[in-house]
Amino acid sequence: MAQKREVWKTHTGMILAMIGTEVGLGNIWRFPYLCGRHGGSAFLIPYLVLLFGIGIFAMMAEWVIGRYSRKDPLGAFEKIKFPKGREVGAWGIIGPFFLYAYYIVITSWVLFFIIASFAGLYFGKDTQEFFLSFLSSPYIFLFHLAAVAITSGILALGVQKGIEKACKFMIPALFILLIIVTIRSLTLPGASAGVEFYMRPRLGALLNPAAWIAALGQIFFTLSLGMGAMIIYGSYLKDKWGIPTNAVACALGNTSASILAGFAIFPAAFALGLGSAVSGSQSIGLTFLVLPKVFERMPAGWLFGGLFFLLLAFGALSSAISIQEPSIAWLDEEVGWKRKRSALFTGLIMWLMGLPFILNGYVMGGLGEKLALLSKMDIIIGQLALPLFGLLAIVGMGWVMKEKGFQELHKNARHKFGKWIRPWMRIVVPSATILIFILSLITVLEERGVIKRILPVVKIREFVPLGIGPSTVIMIILATGLVWGGCIFLTTRAIITEKRKEKGI
Repeated sequence: MAQKREVWKTHTGMILAMIGTEVGLGNIWRFPYLCGRHGGSAFLIPYLVLLFGIGIFAMMAEWVIGRYSRKDPLGAFEKIKFPKGREVGAWGIIGPFFLYAYYIVITSWVLFFIIASFAGLYFGKDTQEFFLSFLSSPYIFLFHLAAVAITSGILALGVQKGIEKACKFMIPALFILLIIVTIRSLTLPGASAGVEFYMRPRLGALLNPAAWIAALGQIFFTLSLGMGAMIIYGSYLKDKWGIPTNAVACALGNTSASILAGFAIFPAAFALGLGSAVSGSQSIGLTFLVLPKVFERMPAGWLFGGLFFLLLAFGALSSAISIQEPSIAWLDEEVGWKRKRSALFTGLIMWLMGLPFILNGYVMGGLGEKLALLSKMDIIIGQLALPLFGLLAIVGMGWVMKEKGFQELHKNARHKFGKWIRPWMRIVVPSATILIFILSLITVLEERGVIKRILPVVKIREFVPLGIGPSTVIMIILATGLVWGGCIFLTTRAIITEKRKEKGI
């Protein structure tokens, strides 16, 4: 017999758990890399546009399906009567295994770099050689096992005692540590050049479709969309909690971490003479090759390096928990296993699936060869698979559930959308997602020589003046005020409303 489904115990715990599943490597590892690659705000602006135009609505769609069905992704798509629902929903169970397989490997790197930073192991050494030696050492197996064991152990405790309690500690700690590192970064001499690079508007660069493609993929990756996690977490929502306000609050909380990560990384890198490396580095290099150089040259770098990788570990583990949860929920509800058994079994399978990515580190060659398998999987999952499954959830709410979907969206909501929400969710959001998905697919095929380049690319010229210009200041106020202010306001309102309901006011 299937075990009784849990729900989030408190509103605060729910918000922190939702932010926890979103905040992770995507914010502190992937977001700064993409900003650097596409020219700072030339990526940030498309990201914010697509976040408010598509991302938040896609997240609401997954929450709606989850709460309406009270099922795992497989059962959820079947209950809303999506064509071939069980087959479609199966991706929400199977897909996370492939994502988790390489995500948890990167998490194991983060755990190692916590120790390496506090102990100063990479100080005075070539960071690339140091990282390459770790990838082909037996220690990586130990840290990989530790990462899987931590996530499986937390999940074995359940929704309230495991996921919710862990996120109540890890997410506030993550933001506190991130703020500490950010303050240190911004107070370094010459940090203004990094702020200027990060926030100065480059409107001409917005014509580059690659930035928009990367932005949408990043949104789905960092909001944990298209992997079944938000459907599962949505199924734990209480009916009395409105979806729209909470979804916006969680999305802004996630984006707050991304923007903070940029302020932690770019000012320090430019202040210490590594601006060119940051603005042109590859994804892996930014965190595990460039940043150790930054911490080595920074006063008390061992401390701030250790704190940075510690906060990155909190984010990585909280996201890994959400990736593993859909399969545990499926075993709990469909097979009837107890949660501890499900956590142990799925942890074992995911540990085995991660071994090929670790063994790839033993091949001959440089960093590109040792990370080739991981890079390919990140493109397949992050840029293609997640947006595609997220699109199915959007279609499921808008076209399959129809009016039931919008009723569920507005159930007990303090702030409801007007009539425009129907055409927006049914036409605009899926159409924009399909368009960018097609462009992303074309780009991936072109990069692999399958087709010739057909997308126009605008080359970005970077110019970093000595100070911070007025346009940069305006951009800082708009981006941080909109995201941080909105997150704090909506989260506070949601918690106050809950307290009033409990007191009967």
